[in-house]
Amino acid sequence: HLLHGFDLILNTHTLFVMTLSIIGGIVIGTLPGLSSVMAITLMLPVAYSLGPISGLSMLGAIYTAALYGGANSAILLNTPGTPSSLPTTFDGFPLTQQGKANYALHGALYASVFGGLFGTLILLVAFEPLAKISLKFGPPEFLALAILGLCAVVSISEGKIIKGFMSSFIGLSIAMVGTNPVTSDIRFTFGSEQLIAGVGIIPALLGLFSLSQTLKMMDMKSDYIAEHRHEKNVVRQLLKSFGSSLTLLSRSSFIGSIIGILPGAGGAIASIISYNEAKRTSKKPEQFGKGAIEGLYASESANNAQVSSSLVPMMGLGIPGNVNAAIIMGALMSFGIQPGMGLLKNSQDIAYSFMVSLIVSNVLLLVIGFFMIKLLTKILLIPNSFLCPTIIVLCIIGAYASTHDMLGVWIMFATGIIGFISSKLDIPIGPMALGMVLGPIAEKGFLQSLQLSESEVNLFYFLMGRPITLVLIILSVFTLFAAIYVEKKTKQAQKEVEENREQC
Repeated sequence: HLLHGFDLILNTHTLFVMTLSIIGGIVIGTLPGLSSVMAITLMLPVAYSLGPISGLSMLGAIYTAALYGGANSAILLNTPGTPSSLPTTFDGFPLTQQGKANYALHGALYASVFGGLFGTLILLVAFEPLAKISLKFGPPEFLALAILGLCAVVSISEGKIIKGFMSSFIGLSIAMVGTNPVTSDIRFTFGSEQLIAGVGIIPALLGLFSLSQTLKMMDMKSDYIAEHRHEKNVVRQLLKSFGSSLTLLSRSSFIGSIIGILPGAGGAIASIISYNEAKRTSKKPEQFGKGAIEGLYASESANNAQVSSSLVPMMGLGIPGNVNAAIIMGALMSFGIQPGMGLLKNSQDIAYSFMVSLIVSNVLLLVIGFFMIKLLTKILLIPNSFLCPTIIVLCIIGAYASTHDMLGVWIMFATGIIGFISSKLDIPIGPMALGMVLGPIAEKGFLQSLQLSESEVNLFYFLMGRPITLVLIILSVFTLFAAIYVEKKTKQAQKEVEENREQC
């Protein structure tokens, strides 16, 4: 079936369509505010006209490329192109500031391709078992998963634990604006009907990262966003670090693959947990947040590994795990194909050719992305007097496109000012963004778990009585204390170094 799938995909027409889709996906993912959802939705009519094999291959290629494209703006502009590339900013942008933009961009590309291929192989090998695993996750498990993600706040607070928790609390508070996801009660809208739908995550992230970074650049009055250096032997250096990081890449890709199959979890949780795990197990955790290529590897490999696995519940059970999967499911059904356990038996040619197309997409992404990096680094040669107004315009367009009204634009400006003031007060904005992303998942899981347990008194015993939830909560506690211990040891080491310098 796989060989026949390759035979159906490897023809001039389908490869040409996928090549254009990869280029378009990278561009859309790189532009702040323009998401893979938007790209896939716009291309649905074209996919339908191409037929099931070429059409689905095109949508899969766009999905893969757009998720990777988010890393480019995260590295070059400190702006996550997609919520799942949020952890990429932690080490990607510091590398750019060190004059290693080329190094970071290549690292993100190779990690994304590795994760994408790993996730697709997992999809091929364990399609039906993974689909059944996704059914075992209910509200308590999602609550515990969100708690595990929130515990990563300590790891990304860069030595400012109290400020990190304060930042995440602000993010959680912003996420609670609007309608209660379970009871439909309206809260924190201050009488505004527009806020009933809540604060859009895309405009909020655009403001927190992109607009606040632009304001910082204008405040510093620097001529360029970062120094552009001609880096030599970048690929050779990366291959060395890549070889020594295979365990990290495999572990992060595995985490991304497992979390990707959970409906509603998304790439943001996958990349955050993978980043936190990479830092926890690193021999040099103090380098994370300051330009550690391992942090970038962890985020991007997990991010792209969840692309393929997020399609598992849709293809195996007919349950779309995210918006992208829902749109692709709509495309499948428009071709008269019914997703579900019978998909591999009733529509073998199309199912296997679609999975094969994800492998081909990652190979094409490696080649096309390699040549596009040279073009992307030219951004660093644009003076800030031109770049800053351009970024602000793109932020406005992206915020408006994601909400289809001016509310998104005002949210973007508001969170941009909050992010700028936070940087002045030395409050990390990463935990704030983390709170916004994970807040809705945690709240919904908590409220539904409360209903299932029938009382607050029984909630603790209810959670502890579920094996998966218990394991996730234990991991959360371990992550929290391990991060505090590592930070304490790092501060002691820094203190000893300073004392030795004074003695010298």
